[in-house]
Amino acid sequence: MPLFSVVIPTHNRAALLGRAIQSVQAQTCSDYELVVVDDGSSNATAELLRSLKGPRTTFLRHEVARGASAARNAGVLAATGEMITFLDDDDELRPNALQCLRDMRVACPQLDFLWGGRLIHEEDRDGETIDTREDDWHAVPCPISGSDFLPYVLQIATSAAFTIKRSLYQQLGGLDTSFKVSEDRDFFVTLAEGNFRGGAVDATIIDVHEISSSLSRSTGMRTAPDSDLRVLDKHRDYLQRPEHRQFEDGYLRAIFASFLQSGNRGAAMQILGTLRRRGALNLGVLRKYVRHAPEFRALKSLIRYNRLRQMTARMRHRAR
Repeated sequence: MPLFSVVIPTHNRAALLGRAIQSVQAQTCSDYELVVVDDGSSNATAELLRSLKGPRTTFLRHEVARGASAARNAGVLAATGEMITFLDDDDELRPNALQCLRDMRVACPQLDFLWGGRLIHEEDRDGETIDTREDDWHAVPCPISGSDFLPYVLQIATSAAFTIKRSLYQQLGGLDTSFKVSEDRDFFVTLAEGNFRGGAVDATIIDVHEISSSLSRSTGMRTAPDSDLRVLDKHRDYLQRPEHRQFEDGYLRAIFASFLQSGNRGAAMQILGTLRRRGALNLGVLRKYVRHAPEFRALKSLIRYNRLRQMTARMRHRAR
């Protein structure tokens, strides 16, 4: 039985899936198996998987797409490792990722789940990197659980090389397949509610490519805030405890921004009213409005365009 089972769900990503698989096969820690779940792909994914098959690989296929949650759950059912590590099909583990996770587990054997640092590459439609940002988890205590873990629910994701004991994942019933997005946040709140113990690797162990067509992101931004409201409703009894009020306020502010970003101003204003009634309005809400409201995004684009035009004019003047 291997220590790690790396589970990759995929759907019509043959052009990028090979990179993710090869990043697993390049690990310095050899105590792993790889499980790839093809969730109803209609392109050359099957041919790619046959070409990359190795002694530690298992390939599954859903004839009809069931979504990222169901694909991950199916991968875990087929896995034999003690720990499950999730990897999106457009991301790539760094060569020392599993070794770092293993070292963390040895140092803190009581941990039920772990995650690691990400270097997030924001990419345009052509796959060109337009910005990067990096996680910093050095201040996270280990182990962390319950109400102390809850504030990190909005900051991490399954794309952070999230790793969990297979037995615990199955005990909790896996990811809720009724969620098409925000299923990881729902699961993380469950971990906090159960007081399970986690820890963060204080190192960047995965490169995340933020492009719009990965399986877990392909349902679109319009459904995300509605799913987040469902998370709040599902865990209402736990999250409405007095000690969790600050987290719930922060979650509502994030939902407000998501509604603005998706263009649903009416729903955003409803959340704004809820925040006002809770006494949770602050400068952060105003910043989110300025950052995500369509009219301000259009204004910022116009300002950038005018600045570029002015710079071009100055360069032409100097050339003369």
